[in-house]
Amino acid sequence: MNGAGATFKFEESVMTYLRILLIVVVATFNLGAVAAQDAPMQIAGAKTINAEQIFELVAKTPNVVILDNRKPEDYAAGHIEGAVRLLDTDVSSETLAKHVATKDTPVLFYCNGVKCGRAAKATEKAVELGYTKVYYYALGMDEWNAQQLPLVR
Repeated sequence: MNGAGATFKFEESVMTYLRILLIVVVATFNLGAVAAQDAPMQIAGAKTINAEQIFELVAKTPNVVILDNRKPEDYAAGHIEGAVRLLDTDVSSETLAKHVATKDTPVLFYCNGVKCGRAAKATEKAVELGYTKVYYYALGMDEWNAQQLPLVR
């Protein structure tokens, strides 16, 4: 083959390589998108509530424990009044017992919202551990801030 034929084969090989590379990049991106799913809106064994219902819960249930499952810097930037920070990865039988008197004491979990997912993990753990009056604020600080509700700093 002369120079023109070799150049054509080289260009064809480069195009094939680029197609394969593009497929790999797209597949990798799609797998990342699947892994970054939103937190569930409902968790078995817990009652999902919204911002308005939090005010009702606190008014009707003075012994409710509010647990903020966010990072320290998020908590410091503003949290719901009365909330105690307990990172979702720190939720255990021991840490819950430090904050929640009994397994039938009402407890509310929240984080930044469905894109965060920390409250979902903490809520699931509390239910697994046998807590019976579990409340889950799925929309979290996203909804709270959108409604410009009061924060403690």
